[in-house]
Amino acid sequence: MEVKIIKASGTAGPQKPGPSEQKKLRVCAYCRVSTDSEEQETSYTAQITHYTNYINANPEWVFAGIYADEGLSGTSVRRREEFNRMIAACEAREVDMVITKSISRFARNTLDCLNYIRRLKALNIPILFEKESINTMDAVGEVLITILASIAQQESKSISDNVRMGIEFGFQEGRGILNYHNFLGYTGTGTPGELVVVPEQADLIRRIFREYLEGFSPYRIAARLEAEGAVTATGGNRWYNSTIVCILENEKYCGELLMQKYYTEDFLTHRLVKNTGQRPKYFVAEHHDPIVPKEIYYQVQGERNRRGALKLDPSRLRYGDRLALNGRLICGKCGRTYKRYVRSGTGKADWRCRRRAGVSKRESGAWSGCRCDARNVPESEAQAAVVEAFNQLPLYHQRLLEMQAELNDGQIRGLDTILREEADRQEVLEDRLEKLGDPMPDSDPPSADEAEALREELAQLEKRMEAHYASRAEYAWREIQVRLLLELAEQLLRPGETQAKEGPWPPACSNYEDFFRRTRYQIPQELLDRDGKIVRFNNDMVTRYLEKIVVEKQGYTICFKAGVNVKI
Repeated sequence: MEVKIIKASGTAGPQKPGPSEQKKLRVCAYCRVSTDSEEQETSYTAQITHYTNYINANPEWVFAGIYADEGLSGTSVRRREEFNRMIAACEAREVDMVITKSISRFARNTLDCLNYIRRLKALNIPILFEKESINTMDAVGEVLITILASIAQQESKSISDNVRMGIEFGFQEGRGILNYHNFLGYTGTGTPGELVVVPEQADLIRRIFREYLEGFSPYRIAARLEAEGAVTATGGNRWYNSTIVCILENEKYCGELLMQKYYTEDFLTHRLVKNTGQRPKYFVAEHHDPIVPKEIYYQVQGERNRRGALKLDPSRLRYGDRLALNGRLICGKCGRTYKRYVRSGTGKADWRCRRRAGVSKRESGAWSGCRCDARNVPESEAQAAVVEAFNQLPLYHQRLLEMQAELNDGQIRGLDTILREEADRQEVLEDRLEKLGDPMPDSDPPSADEAEALREELAQLEKRMEAHYASRAEYAWREIQVRLLLELAEQLLRPGETQAKEGPWPPACSNYEDFFRRTRYQIPQELLDRDGKIVRFNNDMVTRYLEKIVVEKQGYTICFKAGVNVKI
């Protein structure tokens, strides 16, 4: 078999255009700087000017535009709008060649760099890297680009590590990175890391904390604020449940600062991850002026935990406040909650024990099939009993004063003393353990039994302290409920008196007493008659003050959150 080679003639096909007929290349340039600093801004402007003049000076090129990203990292193309616009222009065949200063300006991510080089190469569009003198259409171009792009990526990682270390060193010295934008209640002073209170927004924050302690859910608080047209941090009027939760969880409102709650997982993706122990956190007490006292903030956190536990209790409905009697009307026989039914003929509402109503196993929990014979309750009757219980509060005024003194001067103060003593003992034990672990050169080595005994005592002490802290939180929650009910009883006891108009709030609200005095709840006038008696049922008042309503065989036991029980 013989193979003949037909040589190329060089004349077949379309003729190559002469110099006068040569099509001019449409050339664009890409520029980028990674920060908004003044020095980088000068570089950014210089790059644009340089490439505009450079392209226009070449008679074989046609200026196809400048694509420039300012203040953006090169490790990802996701937020680089101008870069993505340039790629789109290339794919639309509006550009024939791209010029950029260097590989690091084009991309610091090796994968992105090679991906977009190959995409443009497939379109027969070269990229000219001026600093490295590389044209991507050359045979050796991709090998060099791969090496140099990897170096640029590693350089970016090194810069990222240095920046992270600098930020953490700042955290160790108490210098926080604070976002002043869309921060309800605070604004910046111009000095990095400083916060100043915005008075009209601070009043809204105090209201949110107070209403949550009074029993309202985040969903209900958001709905009330939206209905009243309250302005959000962004200047709108739409409030969300998640917004209220974020406010309640934010330690900055009590003057404290917890840093590195989130961290950047990867310098390439810039994805923020919640810090649940992967990195150290840094806490600064009394960092700035508080909007709410610390006691209020930590009582809110305790109340959030209490409501969370209530949701897991199968004997109760989930926590809610949209229908005040729901979850609060309790059967005195079996302990189950009551369920609401509306009569089809009259439209009147009745409440029945869930076990009597014969609901499913899923709703009744441990229901074994036997039904409860507790009486049904007309809604109007239950509401009238609640109104009567509120009107009897003046009879409990002295008892509430005694309960408040007992909590403040008894349980809470006693626990505070115990906790201080236990904290001192804990410090002594930890010091002794540390000395045992690092004995003096001339002393005898510690025995294993002595060290183990200290560790055991320290473990027992920590368990006791944990129990005491839990009791302290429970007493504090009860004390705040006593205080709220006492305010209400005093209004009913002296209906003719009106609350004196308060002056402006101080810049920092760290006083526990002042917080309650200035945010005191006033009974709406439409609920009262001429004698100052409550005449109408109110869902909000039930949410604020009532723990539960126990349905007895004849009558009710109205249980207030403060621990006062009224028989009706």
